[in-house]
Amino acid sequence: MALFGAMAANAQQTETISATLQTGDNTQVFYSITALVDALNAADNGSIITLSSGTFNVPSNIEKQVKIYGAGYLDDTPTGIKRTYLNGGITLSGVYNEHIDNIYMEGLYINGDININNASNDELIEGLKIVKCSFNSINIRENCDQFLVRQCYVRGAIWGENITATGFSVENSWIGTRIYNFNAATSGIVIKNCVVAHSTSYSYDYPHGAYYYENCIFNNKYVDAGAVLVNCLGFKNAMTNGGLNTNTNCYYETDFLDLPTLFADHQGNFNFFNTENVARKWILANPTKFAGTDGNPVGPTGGDFPWEFVPSTPRITSSTIASKTVDGKLSISIKAEARPVSE
Repeated sequence: MALFGAMAANAQQTETISATLQTGDNTQVFYSITALVDALNAADNGSIITLSSGTFNVPSNIEKQVKIYGAGYLDDTPTGIKRTYLNGGITLSGVYNEHIDNIYMEGLYINGDININNASNDELIEGLKIVKCSFNSINIRENCDQFLVRQCYVRGAIWGENITATGFSVENSWIGTRIYNFNAATSGIVIKNCVVAHSTSYSYDYPHGAYYYENCIFNNKYVDAGAVLVNCLGFKNAMTNGGLNTNTNCYYETDFLDLPTLFADHQGNFNFFNTENVARKWILANPTKFAGTDGNPVGPTGGDFPWEFVPSTPRITSSTIASKTVDGKLSISIKAEARPVSE
């Protein structure tokens, strides 16, 4: 089934936009720009939806426990595989008094926000995983548990409406602005191996939240009082706000020369793309000097899931389909390679 989904993900070869729905042993394929909406309407809890490259309309609301895989949030130049583009934001809001747990999304470019609304009688939203996706912001208005954001291109912020988030982890991601406004006293939020790219002159007015940061790289931005920072690197301004944070093995501006010498690509900024509009790899020029708690470099290249934007669905490397049948049979040859599982 994963290989069948990979064939759908390579649909740019036939210019067909499709969504493959797998529910148990049953498979359906939907076509056109409405394919994702149609597949979600037909899905049950536990269904898997694999999207091809191309542009898809988004549903008004996702209220089922599904997994959605795309072909990636960036074009994959070596293979010619185009990205999966969702034409709008996504809202997750369960049917009243019912959970919408264990939703999984991977390999999607979401042209808008991910909104998690309160429609479940104040019950927890549990087990949501967003992997190798790009989106504007995540806006969370419901208490949540075991929430994972990994290897993502977060163009905006990750924001909570003063809610409690336990088991909340952001890993190996590029964060365009901030993670903030969660109830720090009741939440358990861990940010590991991320680039926190937001920089502003309003350092004390708009700080990053008072959470646990490990092996992260900050761009000239203060962290709110009460945070714990371990093996982090903060460019220019120190990461403490009034000296009230706990800092262990952190690096500051005096530990290196200037920004162009920090990264191996010598880009003098924290932009996600380089001057040739190619996604940067965030490799440090001096990885042994700025080592994380695991001995690997700080930033997205360290940790258990180093920086990678290609999704984990199998990739077809070559395919040959005969032009005619022989003895009523059509000869088809497909070569595919597995890719590391992201979950």
